[in-house]
Amino acid sequence: MQRIIVRVPNWIGDAVLSTPALAFLRKIYPDSHIAILTKKWAKDVFKANPSIDEIMTLNKSLLKASMEVRQKRFDSGLLFPDSFSSALLFFMAGIPQRMGYPTDGRYLLLNRRIRRSRDFKKEHQVMYFLRLVQALEDKSISFESSSDINLVWMVTDEERERADTILKEVGLFSDRDVLVGINPGAAFGPAKRWFTDRYAKLADELVKRYNVKVIIFGGPQDCDITGEVASLMKSSSINLAGKITLRELAAIIARCNVFITNDTGPMHIAAAVGTKVVAIFGSTDPVRTSPWGEGHIIVKKEVECSPCLKPFCLRNDYKCLDMITVEDVLGLIEEKGILKH
Repeated sequence: MQRIIVRVPNWIGDAVLSTPALAFLRKIYPDSHIAILTKKWAKDVFKANPSIDEIMTLNKSLLKASMEVRQKRFDSGLLFPDSFSSALLFFMAGIPQRMGYPTDGRYLLLNRRIRRSRDFKKEHQVMYFLRLVQALEDKSISFESSSDINLVWMVTDEERERADTILKEVGLFSDRDVLVGINPGAAFGPAKRWFTDRYAKLADELVKRYNVKVIIFGGPQDCDITGEVASLMKSSSINLAGKITLRELAAIIARCNVFITNDTGPMHIAAAVGTKVVAIFGSTDPVRTSPWGEGHIIVKKEVECSPCLKPFCLRNDYKCLDMITVEDVLGLIEEKGILKH
């Protein structure tokens, strides 16, 4: 049996976007043992994923991690991240076949170098990972539409029950409740974050127009931002930031009718669990990182300097975000009919 290890991306969102490639890898090698190597904080992205046989956590030094991987005697190693360190680890682990894009000065560390498409910057990140797997067996990927390529996030029955319990504890869940998730944070930096006062006003308008219940999401690092949104709102909301695990977050997002968010990991989680997303983009590029799938709403203004891909605005005016009004977002929600009166 062939033993394959995949170094998956570090960021939660990128990790979610790599799941179609893992599914395709399993399709190519149905009888192989497929392991992943992941950072501790991204481990839960891959829980219950049917394409994966083993999850290894990268929380040690490079030397110790390479020794641990070496002991597993993998035949092949596939690198989703483009970093030098990821290739160096597989080289030090003595994996016979080391495959990836020869970027970041790691040409000599790879012995199966896969050429990137000339247009990779014009293609979604999902396809960037998929084409890496495609090249392994010269398999052509021909899908009629993006609906043939699916993100994978398996919400277990236990997690669904836990989500119901949490929602009932805060008095939000019944068959009649229309739930709207708001995710105002973004770890990358403020150039990804639409303004808190606008999130608050938007939430209030949605309550007024559609009689929705608002849940505010975020990690422990987002508590100041989510607290500010909640305090600026005139209507009531439930702030779950920092109070739930990543798996619980996904299960509760799956219960939401709509998820309104910046370009973040939870945005991709929402798309993976089948919740309609309203994604607000500032400095980043929706061509590459928009929520994957059909029926989502992208809110972005054309600005001469965007996408700059910077965490902070070099102009100091955050024009790409400032141009997006509450009325813009409300208008798109109304136009697409993703909430019903």
